[in-house]
Amino acid sequence: MTIQELEKMWSAFADIPINIDDEIELDFYCWKKGTDRFEIWHWFDEKLPNGLVKDFNLV
Repeated sequence: MTIQELEKMWSAFADIPINIDDEIELDFYCWKKGTDRFEIWHWFDEKLPNGLVKDFNLV
């Protein structure tokens, strides 16, 4: 998976509603409704060569 594909997924993830328990409220790619958003963040962080903060400039 390329960084560009991951960026597209990350952008789409921004539109997924999150409840007060930090769970996604809709299915998103391979994750089912109710998945903790931090689990998804960790997945992205592991897939990116330099992690979320550096590769997506999240500072």
